[in-house]
Amino acid sequence: FPSIMMGVHQETGAMVPSGIRKLKDLHTLRHVNVGRGNAVLRDIGMLTGLHKLGVAGINKKNGRAFRLAISNLRKLESLSVSSAGMPGLCGCLDDISSPPENLQSLKLYGSLKTLPEWIKDLQHLVKLKLVGARLLEHDVAMEFLGELPKLEILVITPFKGEEFHFKSPQTGTAFGSLRVLKLARLWNIKSVKFEEGTMLKLEQLQVEGGIKNEIGFSGLEFLLNINEVQLRVSFILAEERIRAASAAGADYETAWEEEVQEARRKG
Repeated sequence: FPSIMMGVHQETGAMVPSGIRKLKDLHTLRHVNVGRGNAVLRDIGMLTGLHKLGVAGINKKNGRAFRLAISNLRKLESLSVSSAGMPGLCGCLDDISSPPENLQSLKLYGSLKTLPEWIKDLQHLVKLKLVGARLLEHDVAMEFLGELPKLEILVITPFKGEEFHFKSPQTGTAFGSLRVLKLARLWNIKSVKFEEGTMLKLEQLQVEGGIKNEIGFSGLEFLLNINEVQLRVSFILAEERIRAASAAGADYETAWEEEVQEARRKG
C-alpha cells in the first residue's frame, strides 16, 4: 500500500518464453513482466491479433519499446499497464503515434502527473482506471476526460489535493455517458463539487476517505440519474503495534481488532 501511495508498483507478473511472437492468433496476454529488457516488448508488438494485454514493469528504459509495441496492436480493446520504480509511468506513455482506436478499457497503475494526450483519441473508451496517478493539474485532467464520448466508468485513486471539482463545459455536457464514478483513498480531500451540466447519466457514486476526513458534497442535485451513493471510511492502522503485541504473545486477530477500535475512538 505505501508503494501505491508513492506511485510505485512492484514488478509482478510472469516472464514469457522466447518465440511468443509466433503466436499470431493469440487473443489475450495478461500479467506479463516486461521489466528485464526490450526483447519481450518487441515480440508483443508482433502479436497483431491481441485484443487484451496486461503488462507490468514499465519504466523509462523500456518506455519507447512499449510505445512502439502498442502502436502496432490495432485490434487491442483492453490494456492494463503497471509501472516499476519511483518515477512511475511519467514519461513512459507519451507520444504513442497510433493508439489502438478500438480500446475500450484502460487501466494505468503508477504516477503520471499529467495524462497522455493520445487518450483524447480513444473515442470508444468505456472504462478508465487511474491508480497512483497523482495528477498535478486536476481541473485540466477532468476537462480532458469529460470530453470522452463513451466513458461510462471512471476510477481514480488516490487523489492529491483537497477539492475534487467537476466543472461544466461552456457548451454541451461533461462526462455525458458516465454511469459509475469511484474516488478512493482521498486522505486529504475536503470537498467534492459537481456543477450543472456534468454527469447527467451518473447512477453510482463511490467515495472512500480516511476516518478523520469531513468531506463536503455540493451539486448532487445536478446528478439527475443518481440512485446510489457509497461512502466508505478507511482506517490507517499502526501495523508495528499489532506485530509487537503479537510477538509478546497476544493473538494477532485480537491485536488487530483492538487497533481498529483505537482508530475508531480517535476518529
